[in-house]
Amino acid sequence: MNGNHGGGPQPASAREVRAPSHAERCRTLVACARSGTLSTIARDPAGFPYGSLVAFASDRQGSPLLLLSTMAEHRQNLDARSEASVLVAEPHGPSEDPLALGRLTLLGRCTRVEAAAAPGVRGTFLALHPRAAGYVDFDDFAFYRLEVEAIRYIGGFGRMSWVGVDAYRAAEPDPLVDAAASIREHMNDDHAEAMVACARALASVPGAVSATMTAVDRYGFEMRVETSAAPCAARLAFDTPASTSDDVRREIITLVKRARAQSG
Repeated sequence: MNGNHGGGPQPASAREVRAPSHAERCRTLVACARSGTLSTIARDPAGFPYGSLVAFASDRQGSPLLLLSTMAEHRQNLDARSEASVLVAEPHGPSEDPLALGRLTLLGRCTRVEAAAAPGVRGTFLALHPRAAGYVDFDDFAFYRLEVEAIRYIGGFGRMSWVGVDAYRAAEPDPLVDAAASIREHMNDDHAEAMVACARALASVPGAVSATMTAVDRYGFEMRVETSAAPCAARLAFDTPASTSDDVRREIITLVKRARAQSG
C-alpha cells in the first residue's frame, strides 16, 4: 500500500529494489478498506454515472461485498443494469496530498448474491461491519457482489497500470498492513538518525539531511529524503520478506548496521 509519497525523482538504486507488485498493492488496499465509492448507471437521468458512498467487505478473491437496501438508488440502478465500479482510496490526513496516495477502481458486474452463498457473505461482512447486525436480516436488505473484470491502479505520481484480474486474485494482502502505521511512527519518532544513515549509505543519497519512513511492507520500506537541493523518494529492500513487526525490527537493524559500517 501507499503511493509515491516522496515526490521528485528517485535515485537509481531505489528504483530497482524489490517492491510489492501492483496486484499486491491493490489486494492490500481492498483488504484494509471499509468503504468506497460505488458507481452505477443511473435510471433517471438515464445513462449518467451515479456515485455513492458504500460500506463493503471483500471475499478471498478480492471482490467487494455490499449490503444494499431496496430503498437505495444504487441498488435500484444495479437491478436494472449490473455494470458498476468501486473506487477505493488510501486514507489521508489533512496535510497530505490525496493525489500522492494509492487508489484503485474495480470494474465489473455487481449482482445479488445467491441464497446458498449468503450466510458466508453475511459472516464476512459483519466481521468488518458489526453495527450492520442490527439491520442485516431485514427483508429489504440483500448482499451484492462485484465480479471484478478490470482493475485500474494509481499508486501516486508516476505509478499506475491496468492490473490483470488473474494476478489480482492470486495476490495476497500485505501481512504488515495492520502494523505499518505504528512501525512508521516508531521509526520516525525514535530513530530519525538511523533513517538518515540508511538514506546516505544505502539509498545513494549522500546529501540527505533528513529522512522520513513513508511506507513499509513485507519486502522493504520507502522514505522521503530531504536534501539541500530537492526532496526525493527512496526505497530499501529487506534481506528476507517480513511477516511481523519483529521481522521488520530485525531487518531494519541489519540495514542500519550495514549503513553505519559503510559510512565508517
